[in-house]
Amino acid sequence: MAQLTGTPQKVILGPGYAIRSPGIQGTAELKSPLPPGTRAGRAPEDGTSALDEALVATNVTEVRRVELTLKPIQAAGATRALRSGDGTEELELEVPDPGVNDAVVVLESDEAGVMRWHFPLAEEEPVQVATRGAGDVKRFRIPATQPSSPSAAATVQRGIVGAIGRKILKVLVYPLLDPVIGAISKHFAENWETRNRPYGVRTFSPADRKTPGTGAVTSADWERLAKGRALLFIHGTFSTAHAGFEQIPDEVFASLHERYEGRVFAFNHFTLSRNPRENIDWLLAQVPAGRELEVDIVCHSRGGLVARALSERAGTSPIKVRRIVFAAVPNQGTLLAQPDHMSTMLDRLTTALNLFPSGFVTETLEALITGVKVVSHGALGGLPGLAAMDPKGAYLKDFNMGTPKGDGYYGIAVDFEPADTDQGLRKLITGKVADAVLDRVFQDAANDLVVPEAGVYSMNGSGAFPIPEARLLRVPKDRGIIHTTVFSHPPVGERMLEWLV
Repeated sequence: MAQLTGTPQKVILGPGYAIRSPGIQGTAELKSPLPPGTRAGRAPEDGTSALDEALVATNVTEVRRVELTLKPIQAAGATRALRSGDGTEELELEVPDPGVNDAVVVLESDEAGVMRWHFPLAEEEPVQVATRGAGDVKRFRIPATQPSSPSAAATVQRGIVGAIGRKILKVLVYPLLDPVIGAISKHFAENWETRNRPYGVRTFSPADRKTPGTGAVTSADWERLAKGRALLFIHGTFSTAHAGFEQIPDEVFASLHERYEGRVFAFNHFTLSRNPRENIDWLLAQVPAGRELEVDIVCHSRGGLVARALSERAGTSPIKVRRIVFAAVPNQGTLLAQPDHMSTMLDRLTTALNLFPSGFVTETLEALITGVKVVSHGALGGLPGLAAMDPKGAYLKDFNMGTPKGDGYYGIAVDFEPADTDQGLRKLITGKVADAVLDRVFQDAANDLVVPEAGVYSMNGSGAFPIPEARLLRVPKDRGIIHTTVFSHPPVGERMLEWLV
């Protein structure tokens, strides 16, 4: 175990591994990864076993981990710490360069369970890839401290910050040429979704809704769906129908299924490599010629933009939309979809799945890790599905000039603050830390960690908005509900039963 004394000198941890931590004291220890399949005795900073499984599934290998205990030096005359652009104290980690055929990222996790992805610093001077070899390193800047409360966030520039305590840095390596889907480039996300998250229209019943790979809609199903109003479910980013709506209580779903006389179906679509209008183009192409449907829609997150692309579509369409229930939908976009903040979106969702694991966590993490690879290599042009949520992007600006069709939009909007309930001290602390640091992206606007609360229902340029108060459920900030747990909140099910009659 190496001692960090707060000086600018590099501290060697092992062959190719070193840390510089001016102004930060503590210890650092280079360790092997946890044995595969380890479940018992995992601390929050170890992450869930679902994360381990997702890394394996996406061909990512944890090669080493660095365990840290850190504390800033507050004494007068202490060595000035490294700082990020927003004033957060940092340390610099060196890891071995994996060579020309592989890439490396670092996943940071602290004792509260908050996770962040880190990408290598840009080379100070251009380096020919072919010259990289033994002895080369990649450098990462890792936050050493962060605000411990919302009030501390405002003073971070002045260095009034709390100790971070224990954290783990997982060093992750993956091939630049995936053996199945090809090189990491603009088309990487599209190739991954084609293989792992293909388009599909499926039946959605109490018996099969939580089962992946079942219920492909047949010609007989299309005929049945057209015999009366149907209910369509559209999932959000990184998700699938069976995962995105798994938290809807069984009794609520069964009641909805009965009300629509079994005419319930779901749309699985590309969320990374296609924009919402392209998603709908694919869906409409599946409707048999001469068949027309009338639908209500329940949608989550980015799925709401897909629903609107159907509802507000110009010209004729074989699917007519009557009502839409928007659950945590970025109708005004989310700043996390901007290129400068996309890594923060990945951080928030990874943290949410670490703290609130339920259902199909591994498969959602697989999609997140695919996004990490694309962002790490600057191939953001291959993520138009995420860019469609950029509030300043061309897609959303054009999209929010549409005219609504149908007779009703309904909204479920969430503000998140840690609730002092039986969720436990760990989650309470995590909520405070995460909110204090990450709400700076939203400029302190109420949000569910991913989507601004008011962005679900307020004026955005489209004639369908604002959604009136009578058609809203605004989840109070003290309920402990976040973007990924919306459907676990009992009043959400009650309102869906009230609205979808």
